[in-house]
Amino acid sequence: MMSNTPSDTSFGAQAAGGADHVAPQAWCDLIQRYCGLAFRSARLADVMLIVRDEMRARGIASEKAYYRRLSNPSESAADWDALAVRLTNNETSFFRHPPSFDALRRHILPELRDARPRGGRLNFWSAGCSTGQEAYSLAMLAMDDAPLQGEFTVWGGDISHHAIEIARRGRYGHRAVATVPDEYRKRFLRPLGPDTAIDYEVVDELRRRVRFIATNLVEGGGFRLNYDVIFCHNVLIYFSPGAVTDVVTHLASCLKLGGYLLLGPGEAPHDRPPGLDTVSINGVRALHRRSARALEVRE
Repeated sequence: MMSNTPSDTSFGAQAAGGADHVAPQAWCDLIQRYCGLAFRSARLADVMLIVRDEMRARGIASEKAYYRRLSNPSESAADWDALAVRLTNNETSFFRHPPSFDALRRHILPELRDARPRGGRLNFWSAGCSTGQEAYSLAMLAMDDAPLQGEFTVWGGDISHHAIEIARRGRYGHRAVATVPDEYRKRFLRPLGPDTAIDYEVVDELRRRVRFIATNLVEGGGFRLNYDVIFCHNVLIYFSPGAVTDVVTHLASCLKLGGYLLLGPGEAPHDRPPGLDTVSINGVRALHRRSARALEVRE
């Protein structure tokens, strides 16, 4: 995994600039080391506007001081949290990319459910869950599978502590829940009073099935389980090619034998992690950790 702490030598070589400025490329290198985000040249001006705006919002007058502060992530978690939110759009929705959820419902979930040992539970991970809609979508789908009998847990992780707090609250506006199927909306979402800007909240039965944690996919450490299914959609598009390879390798290492990693369209790594097969399930590409029983691949 990539280191997230640049050396003092790196700072001296890259950040030295006129007056109090830090070179834009030095900022981009620092951001990439910490959270894997990569930016085209056309976006450098926007990146610098965001960096300096966040610096001023924290009452820091020196750009080099702000750079040094962020160079020690263990002491600047809140600063990184705010900056990462500004640098990504955190766009998400319930049941985003329906073909992936259809592949899970019709093919992957029945196979994993039937293959689990007696009393076994399934673990799902929404990697880069943002404000929680994908994680709750996975839980709705799993709760709708009667033979599973609720024996599962969904984990949602995101680099943004702010996004995780929103996910834990589980409250969403009317427009946000528009993509939830009617039967799921009636079962899993509770309408709130007419005098609030938040229109729905997830019901307690659903909330108990989902756990949210702040985690940095690029660091690859922190809380870790072995998962049966990992969803990672609309996350890797922001990462550098090297970060994509590292993150997918880490996610693959967290899969149980027979588990599936579903990536968003166009987010596959250049190199397939060892021990995994690329499969197509009704047109959805997934990475499968080989097991004795293989899923019938449908084109």
